[in-house]
Amino acid sequence: MEGTVLRCELCLALIAVMFAVTYGQNYHVSFSIPENRPLDTYIGNVSSNAQFVDQIPPEELGHIRYAFLKQTHIQSLISLDETSGILYTLVVIDRESPDVCLSQPLCSLEFSVAVRSVRPQSSFFALIDVTVNIQDINDNRPRFPHDMLNLEVSESATVGTSFHIERAIDNDSGNFSVQSYEIGQQDGDFGLDVVKKLDGSFTVKLVLQSPLDREIKDRYSVLIVAWDGGDPRKFGTLTVNISVTDVNDNSPVFVDSSYNVTLRENRTVGAPFLQISAVDRDIGENGRITYQFSQNQFDNRVNEFFTVSQDTGQLELKKKLVYDNHDYTIIAEAVDHGDQPHVTQVRITVQIVDVGNNPPILEVNLLGQENSKIVNISESSSPGTFVAHINVIDSDTGDNGRVECAISDRKFDLQKMGAKGYKVIVREELDREKQDLHQILVSCHDFGTPPLTASSSFLVSVTDINDCAPIFTQPVFTGTIPENHHEFRTFVQIIAFDEDLGDNGKVKYYIDQESTSKKFWINETDGSLRADQVFDREKDQMIIFKVIAKDQGNRSLASTAMVKVTIGDKNDNAPVIQEPLTFSIMENKNSDSFVGTLRATDADIGENERTMFLIHPDFEYTVPFVVFPDGNIKTNRQLDREVQSKYEFKVVVVDQGTPRMKSNAVVTVYVNDTNDNPPTMKFPREKNNTAVVFSDVNPGHKVAQVEAEDPDEDFNTIVSYDITAGNSEDLFIIDNKFGGIYLTRKVSITHNKTINLKIAVKDGGHPQHTTESDLNIILVRAVNSSSGMQEGESNGNTLIVVIVVVLTAVLSVVMIIVICFLRRFDHRSKTRRNLDIVAPDEKYPKCYMEDSTRYLDPNNTSHDHLTSTYDPMSPISPQRKKEVSFDIEDQMDHCDLRDHHNTTMSTFSVPESEKVRLTFFGIV
Repeated sequence: MEGTVLRCELCLALIAVMFAVTYGQNYHVSFSIPENRPLDTYIGNVSSNAQFVDQIPPEELGHIRYAFLKQTHIQSLISLDETSGILYTLVVIDRESPDVCLSQPLCSLEFSVAVRSVRPQSSFFALIDVTVNIQDINDNRPRFPHDMLNLEVSESATVGTSFHIERAIDNDSGNFSVQSYEIGQQDGDFGLDVVKKLDGSFTVKLVLQSPLDREIKDRYSVLIVAWDGGDPRKFGTLTVNISVTDVNDNSPVFVDSSYNVTLRENRTVGAPFLQISAVDRDIGENGRITYQFSQNQFDNRVNEFFTVSQDTGQLELKKKLVYDNHDYTIIAEAVDHGDQPHVTQVRITVQIVDVGNNPPILEVNLLGQENSKIVNISESSSPGTFVAHINVIDSDTGDNGRVECAISDRKFDLQKMGAKGYKVIVREELDREKQDLHQILVSCHDFGTPPLTASSSFLVSVTDINDCAPIFTQPVFTGTIPENHHEFRTFVQIIAFDEDLGDNGKVKYYIDQESTSKKFWINETDGSLRADQVFDREKDQMIIFKVIAKDQGNRSLASTAMVKVTIGDKNDNAPVIQEPLTFSIMENKNSDSFVGTLRATDADIGENERTMFLIHPDFEYTVPFVVFPDGNIKTNRQLDREVQSKYEFKVVVVDQGTPRMKSNAVVTVYVNDTNDNPPTMKFPREKNNTAVVFSDVNPGHKVAQVEAEDPDEDFNTIVSYDITAGNSEDLFIIDNKFGGIYLTRKVSITHNKTINLKIAVKDGGHPQHTTESDLNIILVRAVNSSSGMQEGESNGNTLIVVIVVVLTAVLSVVMIIVICFLRRFDHRSKTRRNLDIVAPDEKYPKCYMEDSTRYLDPNNTSHDHLTSTYDPMSPISPQRKKEVSFDIEDQMDHCDLRDHHNTTMSTFSVPESEKVRLTFFGIV
């Protein structure tokens, strides 16, 4: 059945190829997606090839169908929409899985899609070759072949000796694979020799950096860490347990540096008389000892009379002794069984005494330790604890039989028991961690002449109790955790040692939960510490808590150490510009003048909190200020308050972190006033400096209003008005604050008179500015003010009035004729030559004419209709009477009421016939 299906698929493929050759064409599209995307992830559309789309006949549109050309494992990974040609993932594609790419550097899935039309009798067919590139992500951490490696290293290994370590494997590719190795924690002195090979893999060797001594320390632990190059980096660890193997580097050591023994000359042949003992710190064959006599003896009789047991070190007599008053000196040797044996010698002095006196005989009884030369004593034994019994036998009598004994180790003592027995007891407290083996020599001598001596030795092994708490390698452990870090990895290795043995020295680690509320986790076996939560450095800059190391003895002991965790900063806070944001500067200062300094705060640290200021680009060329990186604001030109008194612009502060963060604020700069402008006189001024006053006005009458302005502000503006010259008669007084000029008394004149006043306006600045202007006041004699006129003069005036009226009538007729003639040619010229009445100007003095008929009436002798007033603050009212003024030039026959100075007043032309009338009233 399977063969039939396979043949069908091959036939289908062959037919598809034939169709493609005959009717279709091959196209190619490629897509890329990262690995581990969720199922139903959009990959691409196989119809995205522009040439393919252009090739589809219009009649085939809507009838196109897509299908995989072959049935392969691709269909278990990717789905193809039959109608649209869109590719989706069916599963989470793991680039490193065996059915995808394993660990190949480049990973792509290649397959063909057959495109056909379902329209009846259609021959359209095409093939599209599709390549889907699977992009690698850092989803695998480096892994060593084993989590733990046991390595045996000879203590004779030289510095620089290296040991091959199997490299770590990371299924990711490129920079996401293994990039470096390092030693994380160790309790020895080892280094790493890492060499990167041509294929990108590494050769890793553990290198010895200092000599080893098994007798000091026989085990080491080294933690090797392999890092990949991702961001964040992932790592894998290998714990290398190093056992230091023994070499024969220690010689045997005799329990006693020398031996002295006294033998009676009748000592039984074959009976042991002395036992020598030696120990070797090496182990195995290197520590196994045999005893022998040196081949080079000082006394040739040694081998004749004595022998030594190779295994026990007991000395025996080979031949009956003969007292000759000479001592025997024996050189005995302790030899270990290493490849290159070490030999240690000891001197044994044997004294032979006459049978008249016998040396003491010592019997050491180690309770429960029959046929052994070693006894076990707990280090917790208190003073007075029994160790061994020494039985002393001396068959002599008198002083020859009186015996005294001594012990060699001050940790122990001898207590006499009865006549000739002693017990060995503990004298001082024992400490196994300082000395675990004591060599005890008991020597006894009698008081004969000469005194005879005998000795015996045994070993005391101190057994362990849990009397040592774990000791941390350092009182404070430090580590750093990046803030906002979601990958919980080991950040510090806690190490503690316990000098006790077995479970008493087995250490487990715990976190003191009462010392912190944060979530940390510690491996109770190896002490690796990690965090199980995300930290914010701006809330927790440093976290301090305690870790506990506890041994596993029956009476568990514990100790604590501090852990200081520094939260590493990330640039997650934007700087904030602080107040003040409002500054001021005096106007007219030179360019580059200092305005103020901006300050900013940033909750981050280091480069992340270092800030730089700049002006917002929208304001860089629109305001006369420069913002320097340090926050100083300076001008780039002189400022004029009268042009602009307030500036507002945005500034930006940027930190130096990665990525950079910024914020902005609005800065306001006020330009303060300096007294750089003198007052400007608006009235009086050139061509407008005349006021008219009639002699019949009352005291207190307002003659004129001085008007001035000063663009400065506050104290720098106008503060006083003064008459500085021309008022010698004190006829006028000026309001110093508001500038009004008033008449001080009644005016009595016989003819018109002009008074020239000097008006000064001062500001209040420093230095003070003063502006002066001339004001011409014309005093016009009122007709009804002449009290001394004679009767004849009255009649003459009447005649003059009659003449003026006649002339006025004639001139009026002439003017009307001229006006009518001119209107025929130019309406504008007629308007200029006709009566020109301009609206009154509220700012300047004017002559008011209430009624022209009253003015022309010869019987009207009052001038009440003609007054001089000035009140620039008075509003224009609809009820106000009509106002006109006269402007009489020298070259024209007009009435000059302003002494040829006022060229800005409104004008009213006066006919020639009226000149007599005006003259009559004393105006001309």
